[in-house]
Amino acid sequence: MRTKLLLGATLLLGLQLTAQQLSEPKPISLKDAYTNPLISPDGNNVLLTKEHYKGVYLLNLKTKKVETISISEGSGYAYSWNQNSSIFYFKEKGKAQYFKDASVKSYNIKTKKKVFEKTITNEILASYKGNTKQNIVVYTNLSTLKIEAKDLMTSKTWVVTNDDGQYYNALLSNDGKKVAVHKGADIYVYDINGKDSGKRIGTGLANSWSSDGKYLIGFLDQSTDGHTLSNSELLLFDVEHFKTIQLTDSKDKFEMFPSFYGENKLLFSDEKTGKIFTSTLKF
Repeated sequence: MRTKLLLGATLLLGLQLTAQQLSEPKPISLKDAYTNPLISPDGNNVLLTKEHYKGVYLLNLKTKKVETISISEGSGYAYSWNQNSSIFYFKEKGKAQYFKDASVKSYNIKTKKKVFEKTITNEILASYKGNTKQNIVVYTNLSTLKIEAKDLMTSKTWVVTNDDGQYYNALLSNDGKKVAVHKGADIYVYDINGKDSGKRIGTGLANSWSSDGKYLIGFLDQSTDGHTLSNSELLLFDVEHFKTIQLTDSKDKFEMFPSFYGENKLLFSDEKTGKIFTSTLKF
């Protein structure tokens, strides 16, 4: 890993580079290869999956022990935590089910019990935070390919992305006021009310909001043949100033799926080796 302060040159697709710096990433010692890490809000546990999103695994960051929660195909995509880090949610496909019809289950960290969540549909899973005062979720309407929002208390729904185009991968900010969405290779941010046009933030795949809502972190992967991954770097998107900052410049690792926790800590995976890393972003 050649993680460094990038100054004075644009190394990737005309990115603007400023004085943000990523500390030297530290690997978490794990026996198996994992991907798509999602850390709990309290920073104690991490959800992991394996290649092709197969299975759900729970990593205790203190003990470094990994617990198998599910081995179902596709269950490691779009899982989520509740706000107090006591329960997480994932989908599990039955033998006779299609992925789009997979059921949602919850897992209680303390009791170690899995429960079918009959009132939660899998399309809202990524933005679902449990039974809280903030009951807004966002999702892609598969018929219109627009991003919609829903108030789970009132069942009211509305369109967030009223601009032309097809959208996917909606990411709700921590305060519930903004939504990062993807249109092709571009990232836009919309107000949750859907009354205004989106603002283009940059190019790549946004993966996590900072706690203050000022930044998105994500990655941009590359392929020389359109099938095999050839490179991937972490990117920081400055939402307020419309700047993209490249955080890594590595030849031997493919950094992907970064996740913020705390004020400026990061967790991400290396898709080349299957290792999980932690780091700190210095603003």
